[in-house]
Amino acid sequence: MGIKGILLIISGLVCLVGVFIIVKGIRKKNRCTEPGVATIVDIKRKGDTDDKGKTTYSYRPVLEFNVGTQTYKKAAGVKSENRKAYKVGDKVNIKFNPLKPKEFMTTKQKTGAFTGGLIIAASAALAGVTLWLAK
Repeated sequence: MGIKGILLIISGLVCLVGVFIIVKGIRKKNRCTEPGVATIVDIKRKGDTDDKGKTTYSYRPVLEFNVGTQTYKKAAGVKSENRKAYKVGDKVNIKFNPLKPKEFMTTKQKTGAFTGGLIIAASAALAGVTLWLAK
């Protein structure tokens, strides 16, 4: 197998990653159907330092909500680089899985379809360039 074959296999694997991201997000959205309201009880900060030594931070809200008599507390699947985007005590609309309430999404959370689509497009471009150059 030559370089062309290896690049086409890599392209196919990258495409599968994109499909996986899309399917995973859509399935979660389909499971999380029950509306609710959560309260921001904490904000997690994560630092990321680049190779020049500059650190940037992202902020993820920790949400708490009740279903019946059970209280659930978990970091949301959304984040922001803006520290003021979330405030402790703010209310957030969510949709949770009625069979497994710990699984939830904020109503503003994306399914990953855009990211998955970009990955699929990149893999198609890699395959196209590989086939074009291999003529």
